[in-house]
Amino acid sequence: MQAESSGRIKIIANEIESLGSAIKNKKFEISQRKLELARRRSDSESARYQLAEREGAMLASTQNNIKRTDHLWHSLHSKTAEARIFLCREAASLYGLRQKVRRRDNVTEETYVIGGVSIIELRNLNGKSRLISIHLSTSANTQAGASPDHISTLFSYIAHLLVLVSHYLSLRLPAEITLPHRNYPTATIYTPSASYLPREAYSVSFPSQSLGSSPTSSRTADSRPPPHRPRPLSIDKTLPKLAREDPSTYALFLEGVTLLAWNVSWLCRSQGLNLASDSWEDICDIGKNMWQLLVAPPAQPSSLIRALTAHDLQTKIKNPKDSPKTTIQRTKSFPMLGHYSHGTAHSFLGASEGTEFIRSWKLPTPTKVVDKLKSTLLGEMASAEWELLEEKEWDDAVQEPTQALPQEPVNVSDPTSDNKPRVGGAGSIISQPATLDSANSPARSKGTSGWTKLRNR
Repeated sequence: MQAESSGRIKIIANEIESLGSAIKNKKFEISQRKLELARRRSDSESARYQLAEREGAMLASTQNNIKRTDHLWHSLHSKTAEARIFLCREAASLYGLRQKVRRRDNVTEETYVIGGVSIIELRNLNGKSRLISIHLSTSANTQAGASPDHISTLFSYIAHLLVLVSHYLSLRLPAEITLPHRNYPTATIYTPSASYLPREAYSVSFPSQSLGSSPTSSRTADSRPPPHRPRPLSIDKTLPKLAREDPSTYALFLEGVTLLAWNVSWLCRSQGLNLASDSWEDICDIGKNMWQLLVAPPAQPSSLIRALTAHDLQTKIKNPKDSPKTTIQRTKSFPMLGHYSHGTAHSFLGASEGTEFIRSWKLPTPTKVVDKLKSTLLGEMASAEWELLEEKEWDDAVQEPTQALPQEPVNVSDPTSDNKPRVGGAGSIISQPATLDSANSPARSKGTSGWTKLRNR
């Protein structure tokens, strides 16, 4: 029994000794942890010491770097805009874009020239009317019209200059212009909906040429959708003659020159040129618009639209009083000329800011301008078919009646009339004795030398 008791006492003593050593180890570990926590508290207090001041300094340094980069970016953009303006003005100078001002009867007349060719306003494409007398037939006021070579050369120059200027300004015009190239002798223009679309090689050839005469090319062409037809910018006949002989080509040509003029107006708007109005008549004055954009001296700031970028708006609106002051401040906005473009990230015209700027325009659509122009030109040609007699000539005709009054009228337009009178016909009515006298007598009295069309009753 005593031996068992002594054995248990030894076991208990060993356990007490092991527990004591474990307690010592834990106490040492606790003391080490306390030291670590104290060191961490000290480090935390050191890190929080003047934290707001140091954060403000770091934020100010970052903002200064951003402002400096932003300033360099804007400076580079300003230099780019100046280079664009210089290139555009030099191109206009090389193309000979000029303004001629003359005074006639105390009225100032402005004409514009490009490449030595006078720029015709689209409303004046018919030209001045002149009287053309046809022997033994109806005499009518027909439009002489501008020369086809003059019109074709003029719009070719304008198309070349417009493409060059849009390239310098890094702008994509709404209506795509195709300049002459291989198998494509003249410039053409596409509608905005058909512009900048991928086109196959067969569709890039000149519109007047066929796609191919071989069966293979015919099958290939038939299997593909028909290409969009470009609008011509050149003609081989005077405009009134083209309207009578080929109305479809006449309509396409008017649409083409209208799209060209609309491109010029769109370009003026994109560069901040404050036009007088947004009427279709101002769009038709293509020479004045190009001259004001490329040649005219810089206007006053009040007449130029200035662009206030989104960065400027954010700088003015979000400027808390407690924000640190930076060393670089942007104080003025950019002028519009050369500002917006499609070629740079800065002032990208397709961004939200540029889209809002475009929405502020009130330009009429090209379709409306084409309709107005076509109705105006056709109205001029229709009114030119009637001979305009002065009031004095009407008085002379009343005082000196001719011998043709008692005679029966003969309708020239109907050779099978057998001298039977017709009243209210659409053709021109003339008297037979007067026709014979006009062939024999060398001179006539004023007021009896012409023929007048009669309207339907």
